[in-house]
Amino acid sequence: MGELAIQNLSKKYGNKTALEKVDIILTNGVYGLLGPNGAGKSTLMQLITLNRKPSSGDIRWNGKSIFAESTRFRYVLGYMPQEQTLYPSFTAEEFLFYITALHGMKKSKASIAVENALKNVNLEMAAGQKIRTFSGGMKQRLLLAQSIISDPEVLILDEPTAGLDPYQRVEIRNLIAGMSLNRIILIATHVVQDVEVISKEIILIKEGRLVKTGSSFDLCRELEGHIFEAAVPAEEVESIKQCYRIYGIKELNSQQLCVRLFSDKKPDNMEVRIAAPTLEDVYLYELGGKSDEKPGQS
Repeated sequence: MGELAIQNLSKKYGNKTALEKVDIILTNGVYGLLGPNGAGKSTLMQLITLNRKPSSGDIRWNGKSIFAESTRFRYVLGYMPQEQTLYPSFTAEEFLFYITALHGMKKSKASIAVENALKNVNLEMAAGQKIRTFSGGMKQRLLLAQSIISDPEVLILDEPTAGLDPYQRVEIRNLIAGMSLNRIILIATHVVQDVEVISKEIILIKEGRLVKTGSSFDLCRELEGHIFEAAVPAEEVESIKQCYRIYGIKELNSQQLCVRLFSDKKPDNMEVRIAAPTLEDVYLYELGGKSDEKPGQS
């Protein structure tokens, strides 16, 4: 089993601190990296993928610094960027053979690698099809295929379901889950649902600092008894916002709205029911505004 140890990792750009003293150990399985824009997710991925060097701290793969052993680490690393940097005139197979050439694979090994990658992302039937004809979901699967072409032990995925419809997101999610048995997979995303089900651990990051880690189940359990839903007249919503953190509003009928809110204790100024916390609630609670911004918040 491989181990990727991120040790006291910091990165500064001039006077701006993008990451500060991040410590976490990753082993085989899926990790969901969640945080708002500017939280430091991209910087962390750039450091792991050797596109940047840290200001201080280290990342160690099986005990050895990836920066001192960069060539060796690249052999076990796979990366799926958010941008669809593909060649529309290539076929899927041609594109993947091009990627094997960049990896310096021998032709005999490359043929097997391309065949396996296409099979793993369910694109065998589209191997000879031009990329320009691919749907968004097929392009994302091809990007995923190129990231696993060398059968990496560490796989970094940047917004793997960006721009996809719900069905395509589920398809990509299931593919990723099926690849996680013998490798470390780190998924950076804004789509909470994409990591809620398949991640063994969630990593919450804000303003360059590690806020909290844990399984989705454990993180949600911490908010049990603090998430409520209430049916209220539409005209009362603004006053409720002044007292509680609001995590969702939906229309019930022409006169009432269902408000989802956080509170330290059961509100006594309205009729509410306790709701089961979700990872999205955790995200909003841990990574939203400061706790003292509004009354009624923890």
